[in-house]
Amino acid sequence: MNLFLSLLSILVLAAMAAAFIGARLPKTHHAVSRIRLSATPEQVWAVILDFTAYPEWRPGLDRVELGPECGGLPSWFEVCGRLGRVHFQVVECAAPRRLVTQIDNDGLPLAGAWTYEFEPDGTGTLLTLTEWESIHHPLLRFFDRFVLSYHGVMDVYLTALARKLGDPAHPQHLSLKLDDA
Repeated sequence: MNLFLSLLSILVLAAMAAAFIGARLPKTHHAVSRIRLSATPEQVWAVILDFTAYPEWRPGLDRVELGPECGGLPSWFEVCGRLGRVHFQVVECAAPRRLVTQIDNDGLPLAGAWTYEFEPDGTGTLLTLTEWESIHHPLLRFFDRFVLSYHGVMDVYLTALARKLGDPAHPQHLSLKLDDA
């Protein structure tokens, strides 16, 4: 019993320390990454907009459910097992040059959007992905900074996309801006 209470105390103290550190981290970040793909912008666009096929190539994603249209643009729910169900929506769509998606922040401890910019690159595509994220909960800010890294989710996505298209995965980090807004 003493061992259990000691371990529990250590875990509580670690969580408190992480929350303390997280409360002092910037709430908002903009991170930009890019990747070169051998597929054309139209081919890359088709893969990215096929939301229901995401579980076939994106790790950790159990299923996708299509959602209601929002302003004439599609939305979808990503289901990640016990981690929950998150609603995403397209907010800007200019095929095959620019796509903006965002989290439908219905009570979530974070808000965010991704902007995809597709540039022809020889016979392939240079895909630039910009993430804007605002994390309200200090423990999530700690986790995002020290466990995932600010480019981490984009790296996983871009690596999986490259593999889906049969390309080597080499995401490049272009910039990172932190803000307390």
